[in-house]
Amino acid sequence: MEYTIHEQKVYTNTCLEVEQRVKLEALVCKRDELVELLDLFIEGGNHRLEHARNVRRGVKAIYTPMIHAAKRTLANTSKRLKYNYNRT
Repeated sequence: MEYTIHEQKVYTNTCLEVEQRVKLEALVCKRDELVELLDLFIEGGNHRLEHARNVRRGVKAIYTPMIHAAKRTLANTSKRLKYNYNRT
């Protein structure tokens, strides 16, 4: 049985979408975990409060562009998948 080009693209895009969704979720979880940990230090009355806040801002600054790019890539993959699925 031979598949059409659009059926092959649907398969490829589905696999790619799953990988990208997992990557996005991992980035979000890692960022949230680090921010929550820093929040615990901040709420706990840490004597280096300003340093902890700066680190928290730094973590957010590092992860925000990566998460934004991952979301954009995932959205584009989903659109390609939907397009190719409708063509089959």
